[in-house]
Amino acid sequence: MKWYRIIFSIISLMVVLVSACSPADSGTVKPGFADFDPGNFENSTVIDNIWMPMQPGTKWVHEGSAVENGETVARRIEFTITDLVKEIEGVRTVVAWIVDYNDDEVIEKEIAFYAQDDDGNVWYLGEHPEEYENGEFIAAPTWIAGLDEARPGVKMWADPKIGSPVVYQGWGPNVEWSDYGQVDQMIQEVCVPVDCYTDVLVNAESSLGEVDAYQLKYYARNVGEIRVGWRGEDATQEDLELVELVMLTPEELSIVSSEALAVEEHAYEISDVYQQTTPMEKNSEGTAASASDSTEAPQGSSTSEIIVYASDLTEHELFELDFYDDEASPGKKFISLPNNGDELDPPPENDPHVTFNVKVQSDTPYRCWLHMKVGTPKGRSQANTIWIQLSGAVDKADKKVFEPGSSSYLTAQGSEEGWTWVGCEAASDSLIYFQTSGETTVRLQAGSEGVGFDQFILSASDFLEEPPSEAIAAKQ
Repeated sequence: MKWYRIIFSIISLMVVLVSACSPADSGTVKPGFADFDPGNFENSTVIDNIWMPMQPGTKWVHEGSAVENGETVARRIEFTITDLVKEIEGVRTVVAWIVDYNDDEVIEKEIAFYAQDDDGNVWYLGEHPEEYENGEFIAAPTWIAGLDEARPGVKMWADPKIGSPVVYQGWGPNVEWSDYGQVDQMIQEVCVPVDCYTDVLVNAESSLGEVDAYQLKYYARNVGEIRVGWRGEDATQEDLELVELVMLTPEELSIVSSEALAVEEHAYEISDVYQQTTPMEKNSEGTAASASDSTEAPQGSSTSEIIVYASDLTEHELFELDFYDDEASPGKKFISLPNNGDELDPPPENDPHVTFNVKVQSDTPYRCWLHMKVGTPKGRSQANTIWIQLSGAVDKADKKVFEPGSSSYLTAQGSEEGWTWVGCEAASDSLIYFQTSGETTVRLQAGSEGVGFDQFILSASDFLEEPPSEAIAAKQ
């Protein structure tokens, strides 16, 4: 296992395990293979797993230190999701672009392939890493699922829990790639330079032949990997923290994708394994939110409404929330949780929430509206508050605001029982601006038990000052 590379990892339940095929001894841990079914990847390039979201254009930068040849070196790893896809084992995979540095010198460039199955689990289907020394290419230990006995593995389950089975994250026997991981602990709060996060998941990762050596990886909800540590006999003792999390502009993303394509071109020249694969291509399907095309602002229009019905979403976008039936709601469904009388904490707490993506325009200010179901008070609960966060949002001064996982948010406050349209308000200007056009992640978090909603609107025209006049907002 290459300890100096960040590779997202995690373990969970809900996948049938079969016994490992390797006779190699991994100490007391005996990993297995998760059951891989290519027919279970209907929308494989939409990776919205709450522990490992992979939206094209997202870039994570981790910095810290490691031990190489007995000396401590400065480490930096840049991990970016491109807008490219590649078909492997009959599954369309998302292409990640990874660049590793030691003391500001590039030691590796890598293209890696991920996909999400219909159950919300994130799979790893291979990688082509190009290693460098003193600026010169030296090796490429490539493995691709389905070739040379390589097999896909699970990087992140939809619902990881302590005590989940230990499975391989992939299997590349010809290059001795046998990484596996297991859920290790949950930590209430972890602070890194980017932000402080609660309810952080920690996984211990190792490989066959490495006894009592573990790399610890920390994951925050709707963010991904925020920290890397170590335990036991890990010789590299790598410590990393998330120092930057950004959404690239279309121009920046185009540059990254071009770099990934250049590495693939070289891969076809030097790797017998890679030569057996089909080329990467632009993702024509995009990574639209589960709310699909109905959530998009029409191209060229600055006066459109983005309307998302609860019935547009899937269970994978809900955390501790559920769908309920209501004949008056669009699609006859709304999203809520039982009213047990408890008040919930605002962000950055990870109380029950729903997360989805929509497409916005940078030259258009928006106001948001929620159609909320306000419940009868029970105990301390008023069941009438929802907090709203949006990635890439800025204020008039171009300062970042309302970022998911931060302490900045809008508030939708219901005032009466039953269904009502409620505006999203902030302490100052409630208009919402975006730095760049493209996808934004919307996160709606319940402020108390019993609160529910069935429609969400980002409005640029008709509803800018006033809420909709009808109970159901008609999509254009």
